[in-house]
Amino acid sequence: MTADAQTRVRRLGLTALGALTGVVFLVPIWWLVVAAFRDPTEALSSTSVLDTLIPRSFSLDGFRSAIEDGYLRAVGISLAAAVGTVVGGLVVSSLAAYGFVAVRTRLSKVLFAVVVGSFLLPFETLAVPLVSVFSDLGLSNGLPALILPALGNGLAVFNLRQAFLGVPLELAEAQYMDGAGHLRRFWHLYLPLGRSALIGSGMILFVSQWDSYLWPLLIISDNHNTTASVAIASNFGPLSSNTQQAFAEVLVLIVIPAILLLFTQRRLIASSSTSGIR
Repeated sequence: MTADAQTRVRRLGLTALGALTGVVFLVPIWWLVVAAFRDPTEALSSTSVLDTLIPRSFSLDGFRSAIEDGYLRAVGISLAAAVGTVVGGLVVSSLAAYGFVAVRTRLSKVLFAVVVGSFLLPFETLAVPLVSVFSDLGLSNGLPALILPALGNGLAVFNLRQAFLGVPLELAEAQYMDGAGHLRRFWHLYLPLGRSALIGSGMILFVSQWDSYLWPLLIISDNHNTTASVAIASNFGPLSSNTQQAFAEVLVLIVIPAILLLFTQRRLIASSSTSGIR
């Protein structure tokens, strides 16, 4: 077999392996879509794999009951909290990352080590003390309670710092010689060149807030202000459960970040190549 033939066979094998891997990952998503749109009685009577993956009936009862229970409001609250977290978190994270790059001292190295350690520390260890602090400040049961703890994201700071380190020092020195201060260099040099990292960090902030369950469960006691992830859990009780409504709500919950990922995937790939995160 010639070298060209071996290359074609290798490429064909890798393509087949990639397609098979894609199918394996798509099967649970397809099962979720089917479960959200099938009739509840059919879901309970499925006895084979084909019955599970290929529905015989179609129903929107899960989505109707979700709307009637106010799930759209919960999605709106989660979306508002996620957008607020992205906006505020990018401001905090980008300024912190620029500080670590522009001001390099022994103290800055120690502080950066603390930042790196912060995203290695499980949030569960801080949740209960934070609930007490927020309750004493009267910040529970509202968007500030959801947004404020998520603004200082150590992973976002790390991601942006790695990207800012890739900015050529010559450009920063040239702006300094022209009389540009830190704020001007940050706004006109580091932010434009770190655009891909900003999008990647924004996605990190969005997903971390969007998927958050423990903190909203602890800090939001008013069911009228609950988030989407907590609302899904309310479908399951000790005496009854509404699985079709839960499947419909989960489907809505994953569609929004999936759409966002679809439009930002190129920037995310560029961000991972500059930040060192794989």
